[in-house]
Amino acid sequence: MLIALGVFAGYSHAAGEKPGPVAYVTVETRDMTIEFAGDRAWTISRILHKGAIITDRTGFYGTVFSPVGGKWIGTGHNEGGVEKVASAVLTVDGKACELKDKAVYRGQQAELRKQSMMGTIKLEAIYTVMEDRVIEQHRYETTEEVKIGVLYGFMHPFLPTTTEWMAEKADGTSVEGTFDSMGGHELREDVKWTAIHDPKSQRATLVWYPKPLVGQGMKTFYWDKTVYHKLYNHLYSNATVAAGTKFEAEVILRCIETDTAAWKEKTRALAKEISIPAK
Repeated sequence: MLIALGVFAGYSHAAGEKPGPVAYVTVETRDMTIEFAGDRAWTISRILHKGAIITDRTGFYGTVFSPVGGKWIGTGHNEGGVEKVASAVLTVDGKACELKDKAVYRGQQAELRKQSMMGTIKLEAIYTVMEDRVIEQHRYETTEEVKIGVLYGFMHPFLPTTTEWMAEKADGTSVEGTFDSMGGHELREDVKWTAIHDPKSQRATLVWYPKPLVGQGMKTFYWDKTVYHKLYNHLYSNATVAAGTKFEAEVILRCIETDTAAWKEKTRALAKEISIPAK
C-alpha cells in the first residue's frame, strides 16, 4: 500500500512534530520479527529472533544527521526538523499490505520501501525481511550543498544485557572487547562486520556489510550505555557535500542461538558463510 504523507494534524511543534502517525506494524517470517514505527518515519523500532528481543524501542534506528551548527533530523529525531516521508510501501510475499496500527503480517519475505527528505538530503530506504535475516539498504542524494556535522547511516540499539563484541576490520584483522555500560565508545573502526553477544537470551547477532563502510569521525562504533549498547555507522563528520552527491550503504543482520563459550567461533563461521556470494 502506498501512503502519501505530509505534516500530520494533531502534532504541535511544541509537543514535538512527528514524521508520521503513532502506529506499529509487525512483520513475521520463520525466524525474524521486525516492528516498524510510523512516528519514526517508518523505520525499524524492534527486532526479535525466534521470539527473543535483539533490539528494542529504547533508541532510534535508520539514518539521522545534523548540519553544522544545527540539530538532529531523521527517524524519530525532530530537534532540527522533521523527516518528511513522501511514500511508504509494504509488501509481504509480493502482496501489498496496509500500514495500520497493530497490524501483523506473516510470510516468507517482506519489504518496506520508503522515500523521504531529511532537510536537503533525499533518502530511499529498503528494508527486506527474509526467513533468517534483515537487509537494510539506504540510498542518498543531496539536493543542494550541505555542510554535514554528523551523519549516521545506520543505528541499532542492542539490549544492555549484551556483554561482548567483536569485529573484523577492513584490513582483515580482528578486534574484540567487552561492555561496561559506562558511556564510552567501543570499536571506532571501519569494519567488514561486527557482532555482539547476549548471554541472557543466548543469542549472537552478526551485522555484516556487503561493502565495508568507510566512515568518518568515530566510524563504526558502539555507544556503551546503561540503556543500550548501540551500534552506529558514522558516515560523515564535519564535511561539505556538494549538491547532487549520491552515496549508499547496506547492512545485513543475522542472529544465531549460542552459549557464551561458543559464540565467537559460531559467529566467525556465520560471517564466513554470509560473505560467500550465492551461485
